[in-house]
Amino acid sequence: MAETERNRAQVTESIEQFDVVIVGAGPCGVTLANHLGLYGVRTLIVDRSSEILDYPRAVGMDDEALRSFQTVGLAELLLADMIRNVPARYHTAGGWCFAHVHPQEQPFGWSRRNLFIQPIAERTLRRGLDRYEAVRLDLGVSLLTLDEESDGVLATLERADGTTYAVRCAYLVGADGGRSTVRGLIDVRLDGKTDAARWLVVDMQNDDLDSPYSSVFTHRHHPRMSIALPYGHRRFEFRLPDTESDEAAVVPERLEERLRLFYGAGPRRANVLRARVYRHHSRIAERFKVGRVFLAGDAAHLQPPFFGQGMNSGLRDATNLGWKFAAVLRGLAGPRLLESYEVERHDHARKMVNIATMFGKLYSPGSRALEIARDLFFRVVQRQPRLRDYVLQMKFKPIPRYTEGLVLPATDPTREGIVGRMFMQPLVETADRQQVKLDDALGPWFTVIGIGADPSTAMSADSRKFWADLGANLVQVRSSRSEEAAASDGVIVIEDLMGAFRDWRRARPTIRFIVLRPDRYVAAVAGDNELDSVSEQLRSLLRT
Repeated sequence: MAETERNRAQVTESIEQFDVVIVGAGPCGVTLANHLGLYGVRTLIVDRSSEILDYPRAVGMDDEALRSFQTVGLAELLLADMIRNVPARYHTAGGWCFAHVHPQEQPFGWSRRNLFIQPIAERTLRRGLDRYEAVRLDLGVSLLTLDEESDGVLATLERADGTTYAVRCAYLVGADGGRSTVRGLIDVRLDGKTDAARWLVVDMQNDDLDSPYSSVFTHRHHPRMSIALPYGHRRFEFRLPDTESDEAAVVPERLEERLRLFYGAGPRRANVLRARVYRHHSRIAERFKVGRVFLAGDAAHLQPPFFGQGMNSGLRDATNLGWKFAAVLRGLAGPRLLESYEVERHDHARKMVNIATMFGKLYSPGSRALEIARDLFFRVVQRQPRLRDYVLQMKFKPIPRYTEGLVLPATDPTREGIVGRMFMQPLVETADRQQVKLDDALGPWFTVIGIGADPSTAMSADSRKFWADLGANLVQVRSSRSEEAAASDGVIVIEDLMGAFRDWRRARPTIRFIVLRPDRYVAAVAGDNELDSVSEQLRSLLRT
């Protein structure tokens, strides 16, 4: 014990310097590290565990997350281990399927419901870090202390053997889960509640159940669900009665009783891989940022799994933070840009917590009257095409819309709802006749898009210099197989292969130019003679 205490006191004299230190190497932290690596930001990511945790966690990844991974070149690698475009069916206690969710639309270029096995995905994400010399991953390392200085943060870290070392960084991110050490050190409260109900989560392997979709069986007292996963795996979840202990729930005989609800009493290949009991949390941190320290993922917000958005919300945090760190650290934007992280992410994270909590009540109505009302409502939905499409296409999922931060809200009512939202991602054709998703043609940084117009000829030399100094790409979208004149030097030309830009502008004829942020949210839009004004306003926001 004395030796350990001495080791802790012997902090290395030579203190390494990083731009960003990330505490927590789960999906959120490693996603952020991949984005920072892409932009060449010197990054240290640490995790107290020496291995990827191997127990039931997230199983669903949405289209927004895949678009983020597309930016860092990992989307297809991750999809290789996923089941894409998986439907979900919701049943009443009597067995009637009152909702069949099977979204076919892909506005952001990827399918909306994709199922995966988290440890496999995490290995892919960590391998992605090997591409970046600027990123280092230290495992078996815990954060002991952090002290904010005038120009950065001093963090003391402890290895598994008890030795310690110190690092300095410009910014530190806590992506270290619901029991976040970082959140405790900066004294941020996690507001909300923990549901008294407990859920048994059972992961199976060698599954042979003929049910290639997610199934939810709602019930006032005993809701349960089944989720088909890749490589012959399946997840079951059962709400436990108050009278049953955690220990009794995982006894093999009791597990078998529950599994027969799905498999029946006959022989099967499937066997139990693991079983654990969980309580669900609906909580959000009062702050996502204190000085130079940030919170992301489960360290910032916790939600029940019923909507499948817990991990995805954390990935949105990482995508929002990555390019902002890069812009500030490169000197392309003032430090105030980082203030927009909390402004943009806190409200949406709270909405996702609330809707996930609401879904839990949908699964298990508190009374027979509520159960009847829910079933009646969905019978009406089945008879209304627009309402049915709203459910079928998952249009009920709240999509972030930023009204503050690096956005120029539209003053023209005809442009409402465009700025601050994620932009579409159709297929386009490049100058060398390659058919690609839009983002692959734009590059991973700021972009000024002109629909049927060359952005460089619509702005002054001063505006062109601003965008060049920022490193933005200028892009002209042409109608498919058009005979338009050659674009200016340095302007990327793409063809509107599927007519998506044509139809988009037809609905918004006053918009000619679109400014996209690196996270693919619309920072501003402009008409034919407005690009100089928009450029100046964005320059002012970035300099602030």
